[in-house]
This record gives sequence, structure tokens and C-alpha cells, in this order.
Amino acid sequence: MGETIEAGDKVTINYQGSLEDGTTFHTFDEIGSGSLVKGLEDALIGMEVGQEKELKVPPEQGYGEDKPELVQTIDSKLFDEAEITPEVGMVLKTPHGNCHVTKIMDDKIEISYNHPLAGKTLDYKVKVINIEKK
Repeated sequence: MGETIEAGDKVTINYQGSLEDGTTFHTFDEIGSGSLVKGLEDALIGMEVGQEKELKVPPEQGYGEDKPELVQTIDSKLFDEAEITPEVGMVLKTPHGNCHVTKIMDDKIEISYNHPLAGKTLDYKVKVINIEKK
């Protein structure tokens, strides 16, 4: 049995993150401590090089719950004045932080300051490539 991952180790993994409908949202190779959602990081503890795992990460261990208070509806004139053509999924930088467009209506635009993956269960396929002990 080889070395296993412990908290604080730097690991190299291949992973694919997808949603329950099969949509892939992320793939990655190089990972350092603290750069993954908690549920995925926790699942790596005890794994060894070459080991593969599939897991589900609930919202509270992923990007958090979708908070309705972080969703706003604004007048589409603001986009016109800024010469921006809004599209669903578009990320905007505001004085209050980044947000994304979630819905386009006739004269209103819905934006959300929630992470785009908030409220979603995340499916991961992960394989450990290398472990650098802390």
C-alpha cells in the first residue's frame, strides 16, 4: 500500500465535475490544498496514487445553497446605457462583486450574486496522479 493523502498535502489529480443532468462543469489536473470544494477535498483524504473514486457532493459541501436574497431584478435600461447585450450566464463585475445573468425578461434582467453552481449536487470522477507530502 502506498502513501495516502492527508490534510495539507499537495496532490495532482484528474477530475471531471458534472451536474445531475450530465452537463460537465469542470475538469482539472493540478490541485493544491484549499482550492477545491470541501466535499471533494474531504473525499481525497486517505486516497493513494492510482486510486479512482466517484462521488456526489451536496450543495452544503459544494458551492452552498442558492440564496434568494442574492438575486435581484434590475431595469434593462442599465444594460442599454452601458452598451451591454445581456445573455443568460454572462458574468458581470459590479461594485458589490461578481454576479451573473439568470433571466432576461422584456424590460427587466434578473441577476444573481450566488455562485452559478450554488444549490446544485455535484458529481465527481477523480483519479489521484501524484501526492506531495506536506
